[in-house]
Amino acid sequence: ARYEGVTKHQMVIATTPSLNGTSVDNFGTCLGNRWGIGRKGHDDGIVILIAPSERKMQIAKGLGMEKILTDDKALEIVHQMTPHFASRDYAGGLSEGIEAIAAQTGETP
Repeated sequence: ARYEGVTKHQMVIATTPSLNGTSVDNFGTCLGNRWGIGRKGHDDGIVILIAPSERKMQIAKGLGMEKILTDDKALEIVHQMTPHFASRDYAGGLSEGIEAIAAQTGETP
């Protein structure tokens, strides 16, 4: 909510017990589209998807975020979050990921 208040970009953290055989990439993108994350006409939403039981995570973003949060940068942020998740420090991993996204998009929440 704080990030959205500063940037107007919606960011959602979602967890799922199972990807039901779907790739983490498709699941995150479909979830963001279904929930309508991001402003209409801007397509600037971000979904941090975590499937802990399958040990998978992804940062999905709308096309309006592609230039400021590239796929490479999103993957780098996932790698920053991973050690926290490996030690079950989910709050620490999410905090680090959110701060890294905010820094990359030029806005701090």
